Amino acid sequence: MTIEHVAVIALVVEVAIMILARFGTERRHWRHHKGRGPAPLKRDDITLVSGVLYALAAAAVVVGALTAQVEWTLSAIGTFALFGILLPAFAANSVMVLATRGRPETVTWWQRGLACAVAAGGGLVSVGLIG
Repeated sequence: MTIEHVAVIALVVEVAIMILARFGTERRHWRHHKGRGPAPLKRDDITLVSGVLYALAAAAVVVGALTAQVEWTLSAIGTFALFGILLPAFAANSVMVLATRGRPETVTWWQRGLACAVAAGGGLVSVGLIG
């Protein structure tokens, strides 16, 4: 298995995590609309990512690109920005949304650590998407 395969698998896993978190958010909104649950919190949105997760993903992208000696073209930078920073950070935030059901104040240290690992891992393996 090459780094390209690992990068594509990581991308699929990130998208699946984001879809699951989004379905959970929509389910909470629907339950509230039907009168069977409390109002969802604003932090329940998977796109409200903290700057720390973006920074972790960006640092991992730089480390991966320097290790693999990637040519820094405009296309490579755009790919890194989307698949190396944005998607891993969204997936990491989705991990926290899934783990806490949208309550960011209840995040434990291991949930935050898992989210950081998802952001850093996604940024690191995104190097495989540059051909």
